[in-house]
Formats: sequence, structure tokens, C-alpha cells
Amino acid sequence: MKKKKDYEGHEAAIQSLRAFAFQKRWQIVEEKEIDFGYRVVVFDGLTRNNVDFYPSGKLLIQGKQGALYDELGRWREERNTTTALKTGIVSLPFEETLPVEQTVTAPISKPTARESIVLGVAGKEDYFGPLVISAIHVDAWAEAQFSMLGIHDWGLLSDELLLAKAKEIRAICQYSLVTIGPTRYNEAFGKVQRQENVWAWGNVRAIETVLEKVTCNIVSARQFGDMAIIEAALGKKGRRITLEQSADSEADLAVAAASIVADAEYVRYVDQLSQRIGQKLPRGAADQSIIPMGCEIVAKGGQAALAEVAKLHFAATKAILQIERGKTRKFSIER
Repeated sequence: MKKKKDYEGHEAAIQSLRAFAFQKRWQIVEEKEIDFGYRVVVFDGLTRNNVDFYPSGKLLIQGKQGALYDELGRWREERNTTTALKTGIVSLPFEETLPVEQTVTAPISKPTARESIVLGVAGKEDYFGPLVISAIHVDAWAEAQFSMLGIHDWGLLSDELLLAKAKEIRAICQYSLVTIGPTRYNEAFGKVQRQENVWAWGNVRAIETVLEKVTCNIVSARQFGDMAIIEAALGKKGRRITLEQSADSEADLAVAAASIVADAEYVRYVDQLSQRIGQKLPRGAADQSIIPMGCEIVAKGGQAALAEVAKLHFAATKAILQIERGKTRKFSIER
């Protein structure tokens, strides 16, 4: 069956790239019709990349790989994510018939010689910024490469080193990133009212993207979100996988590698948000600067502005809005 063409979505995708290029201060040096589609040529001052759009929804990035290519890839991934959330193309966490209670399984140790898809997550405990899910395909060769990267204590890495290590990891193995920005995250959470469901949807999307490139039936992670949603969603598409929780995530190099890939994307995204609002956004949910910074954002742009940079279901939102409304001057941050 031929995929239905969506000309309205086709034009919206092109407009989205134009807006993104303007935001990044890139040049669009050429636009033209191509066979069955439309091409936009983007130039960042160093490199040119073609972005080809098709009414079927297909979007291709072509040209030399580098910083511009990577940024365009992340833009495409986030657009795919937000489009799916908006249109319901991927309806996994929004189906009321699916189980909502989290399934807990006993930790299982993963032998190093076995292939698996390993998941990482970042931003789940952070008030500001996106929720990022990573998936990497790991075999014995990849784990051997990870052992030479010095990532055992990855939680101690500076942001600069984190970004560098993530680049090395992405060069070693197949990977995917699902970045759910604050605006779309809040829309999704408003529908399902559980972070585990949104997280599980991101896991499914990341797993499926890697499975388009490799064959594997074991998925490992430190945590999964709602495992029942993941299993049901993948099962509907004929994916027969086994979900395993890492027995010792601190010592598991594959989990460390997946976590670094997710965390680096979170850092990159939050850096861009920080530049946009002119202040460095803190991590976590209990930093003392969160409330005053949130109040300043609301004072300038209202709650809608806060929704563009923060996950509104955190308790900090209530404290911020109460202060702005003059109802109270006392607050505490709780999750």
C-alpha cells in the first residue's frame, strides 16, 4: 500500500527547517523542486548540506558529515518525535487500554559477548530541558572499544568531556536519539499524566530506530519506564524482544555509554535553551536558582514561556506560579 501523501505536512516541514535555520543563523543558499520532492540547501559558514523533503513524509539529509549534518539530524529526529506526538502516529502511551501499572522485573546480568540494544535516559529528574532517550547497539567489539574510552566514572565528566566521549561512542556503534523538548513533553504528559508513559514511548521509538539498522532481540537498561507499554507496543509490530534490567549499572560499560550519549544530547539542548533566554539553566529539580529563574521567565512571557523550557508537572511550577500570583512567599521543591 502506498503511503498517503500529506502536502500540508510537507510544507510545514519545509517551513520548520527555514525557521530552524534562521534561529541557528545559517544561510539557506538554494531552494528548488526535485523529482517528486523539494530541496533546501543549508550553509553554516563551513559546510553545505542538502535537505530533501517528500510529500510522503520522507526527509533526507545529504552531503558531508560534520557539525551541520549532526545538527540537522537532531532537528529531524526531534521533528519526527514532536510530529508523532502531535498527530498520534505513534499512539503508544496514549492508549487507555494499555496497562498503566509499572512492571518490575528482577535485575539480570548481561553477558558481554551477547548483542543487545542498550538504553540511556537524561532529563528525567531535571526541571528544565528535554527528556532524552538513547539506544545503542552493543556487541563484544563495541564493548571492547568502550573499555578504552575511560567512561567508568562517566558521572564525573565535565560537559566538554561528556560531549567528546559521546561523539566517540556514536562513531563506534549504531545509535538513535529521541529528544522530547519541553513543549511537546508537556503536551504528552497532559494526555497521560505519567512520566513513565512518556518515557516508555521514547524508549519504543529509540528501539525501533535501531532495529531498522540491526537485528537484535535483547534490550537492556538501568531503568525502562513502563515496561508493559514497551512490550505491548513492540509486540503489536511483531517485535519479539526481551527486556533486561542491568544488574550493576555502575559497572556496566554499555549502560555508561548509552547514558553518555543521552546526557550529551541533554547538555547540548539545554545550552541552546540557556542561550535563548540569556541565563544558564540549572540541572536537577532542587537547585536554589530554579524558583527565581522560573519567576523571571513567567514575569517576562507568562506560563507559556515557562512551558517552552520546563517540565510543568514538577512541584517547582506550582511554587513559581504562586509567587507570581502573590499568593505565597514560602515554598519548597518536591518531586
